[in-house]
Amino acid sequence: MPNFSIIATIACLAYGIESIFGFGGTIIFLGLSGFFYDFNSLLKLAMIVGLSSGLAVLIQSYKYLSWQHLAKILIMTIPGALLGTLLISSLASEWLVKFFALLLIIYACFNLFLPNILIPDILKKVLVILGGFIQGVYTIGGPFVLMGYKDHFSSKQELRSTMAGYFFIINSLRVVFYILLGGSYLEIVAAYYPIALMVMISVWLGYLVHRKISEVLFKKLIIIAILMIGIIILFTK
Repeated sequence: MPNFSIIATIACLAYGIESIFGFGGTIIFLGLSGFFYDFNSLLKLAMIVGLSSGLAVLIQSYKYLSWQHLAKILIMTIPGALLGTLLISSLASEWLVKFFALLLIIYACFNLFLPNILIPDILKKVLVILGGFIQGVYTIGGPFVLMGYKDHFSSKQELRSTMAGYFFIINSLRVVFYILLGGSYLEIVAAYYPIALMVMISVWLGYLVHRKISEVLFKKLIIIAILMIGIIILFTK
């Protein structure tokens, strides 16, 4: 079993950062934890702390959530997420994760160095759908969903709250689906439930930083965050 203190520290750091940018907590959590523990053994725990993070944002900023955007994202991602959860055992490949990491890095580099390039709407929809599938297999589909959908949000607070709603619902469905397939979270929850409460506090503290970032700077930081997350995945998985 992973060491409680190490896991708690990484989880609080990762989801505090997610509170600032609206995504990336699970990827940072799995990436940094991967230096100490086996990646596959951390996936269950990632679902639990991811749920607590999403719940914390919703409690704090539910009024900024766009139900219209949330419904559209869920419609595009739920089928892939359920399929990905079903195929976890056969698709949890290190090389496939690295391929997804390269996609993140390429996307971020295009946006940083060719900011005026237009991405076709059909490709944006593909990224969202792919994000659902990746979320089902690896719990790290958020950046792909965001790459395809970020231009629809009217503000950084709407993005943060709506993505939190998405993560909370999609991870809840994954937990239920996993249990129906015969899996169990009892051992993980019994051993690590205090981390969920610690993560919620970190999320609320991260919001204080989020509020101080301007809309223009936030959009640039989103791209840099996608690039860094791609690098983390590439070199830690």
